[in-house]
Amino acid sequence: MATDLNGNVKIVNKVILDMFGYTKEAFQAKKAYELFEGWEDVIKSIKDNNSYSGDVLVHSKKNVLEYNLNAYSIYDSGTNLSSIVYLFKEIKRTRKQADKIAKRQAIYTFDKIIGQNKEFVRIIELAKKISNSRSTILITGESGTGKEVFAQSIHNHSNRQKEPFIALNCGAIPNNLIESELFGYEEGAFTGAKRYGHPGKFELADGGTIFLDEIGAMPLNLQTRLLRVIEEGIVSKIGSTKEMVIDVRIIAATNMDLSDEIKRGNFREDLYYRLNVLPLRLLPLRERREDIPLLLEYFMNRISKRINKKPIKLPKEYIETLIEYNWPGNIRELENLIELILNTESIHNINNISDKKVYRENSIINGERDFNLENLINNHIITTLDYFQGNITNTAKALGIGRNTLYRRLEKIRSKDN
Repeated sequence: MATDLNGNVKIVNKVILDMFGYTKEAFQAKKAYELFEGWEDVIKSIKDNNSYSGDVLVHSKKNVLEYNLNAYSIYDSGTNLSSIVYLFKEIKRTRKQADKIAKRQAIYTFDKIIGQNKEFVRIIELAKKISNSRSTILITGESGTGKEVFAQSIHNHSNRQKEPFIALNCGAIPNNLIESELFGYEEGAFTGAKRYGHPGKFELADGGTIFLDEIGAMPLNLQTRLLRVIEEGIVSKIGSTKEMVIDVRIIAATNMDLSDEIKRGNFREDLYYRLNVLPLRLLPLRERREDIPLLLEYFMNRISKRINKKPIKLPKEYIETLIEYNWPGNIRELENLIELILNTESIHNINNISDKKVYRENSIINGERDFNLENLINNHIITTLDYFQGNITNTAKALGIGRNTLYRRLEKIRSKDN
């Protein structure tokens, strides 16, 4: 194919049309920077060196695949640079590898979800049953219960498994940026916009699944736009009058009570019913205590391999204490505890861990102390705070609890010590 220096398509052949999956008219309506990533590098290299060679991610109608691109400059009769010709060569990789490069791959499957609790097994079977449905899914549950793990597993169990899985945490992105992340934008749409625009998450997820985590944190004005996407399957970029028809299955998740958010005026009732067509409520760990020993063993083996540490055999009494613990951070907190145990056993001489703390860690593991539940919780909090050198944000995240909860816990510990 060939374009001018602004990315307008001038010439395209059937091979390119088949590769991208567009009609000639639809293809010529697009800019080069909408068809593959890295246009800025190509145009710079053409102007500096008259050629470009490298690997690029190509956005075909249904897939995102990696190709080798060679581009060359074309001059008019007046020796002025006028056009660019592009030669694409397919790289012999699987779609899964290309998606991994683009970070659009769902890695979790149902066989990696650990649990024998009857209700939990029923939830897994229900998730499998609805995996091929085009209807929206709303996954609810406390923080750390594995909502994204279920979302990825549903995608990988569905007939969309070879298509993109795109995740967006609505609570982790500033309100003024969520719209551009979801819908993308055209060049010059706002101050600071990339020169050639940017595709949105919905566009990237076309044919596959989009996972909207912390959906309760989505601003009201965007809830209206999301409702239209669900009802009509149409999106448009910021700064564009063009509309794109997309085929995306939506999975949303929240740890909020959306019914309460509706009453407070923070969440649209009509959007809630559109999202909650297929509800999945994940159990907190305290409602599936019989699974805790399985999870302890699983994470001990997995994390020890990942960080190259020897697995530690936990005393029976310690395991029983952990079974009785309520786990406010759920599976994430349990996983962090195992990683903390493995790491602190291998770094006893590090300066930020006192001798008293080292003894406390060893005595818990070796079973030399009593297993009072309140002491265990307090010691774990203090140990984690020491490990993160007093950083409240990182400590709260590792424990799977909020900052305010951690502050209250620390105040309670200080009061007890005094």
